[in-house]
Amino acid sequence: MDDTEMHLNEFTQAADASAALAHAVASDLAAAITARGRATLAVSGGRSPVPFFQALAQTQLDWGRVTVTLVDERVVPPEHADSNAGLVRQYLLQGPAAAAAFLPLVNTAANPEQELATAHTLWQTPDVVVLGMGDDGHTASLFPAAAQLAAGLDAANPHALLTVVPPAAPHTRISMTLAELRRSGKLYLAIAGAGKRTVLDTAAQGVNDTYPISYLLQPSEKPLHVYWAA
Repeated sequence: MDDTEMHLNEFTQAADASAALAHAVASDLAAAITARGRATLAVSGGRSPVPFFQALAQTQLDWGRVTVTLVDERVVPPEHADSNAGLVRQYLLQGPAAAAAFLPLVNTAANPEQELATAHTLWQTPDVVVLGMGDDGHTASLFPAAAQLAAGLDAANPHALLTVVPPAAPHTRISMTLAELRRSGKLYLAIAGAGKRTVLDTAAQGVNDTYPISYLLQPSEKPLHVYWAA
């Protein structure tokens, strides 16, 4: 695989991958603060990022100048067990990182389109994005076979966010678009296990809507910095 497509960092232990990723992200945020006075970080949900969140939360950084937001979110109330915002509040916005501002994508879950409109008015293009990837090759909430996938992957889409109804997974989502991911600063992908490594290697063989992550693995795009733990 050409190094211009993907920068792969391999670890045998998940804890080592989380610590290394936290160090890299903190360095990028510090650089953005130095350059612009503020920094914005977008993170993904799920259980996999928890060790990374915990490591990053303890990093000594000028957190008062950082805004944390989400790559994607389920349209559920903030107290719902599936809320990514709840996960971020529980594991990332702790310790030193509690001083950061937080910009959720969903507030009441009353109406997905209204939530989307509100999120757009507050949105800040991130300096750093930490993505995850599903076993089906989706990243953010850009799911294969979703009715909204074409809009989500449209390089000319002027919008930062869109609503997505996953074909199989529960809950309507709000997700960053591919165009906004490309407009963002540093892109990271955190994954673990042999199965996801196989999916990633397959997706890297060429653009394919079956594997939406493939759109971020092409030589013409900015590198995707992958942190993979066996």
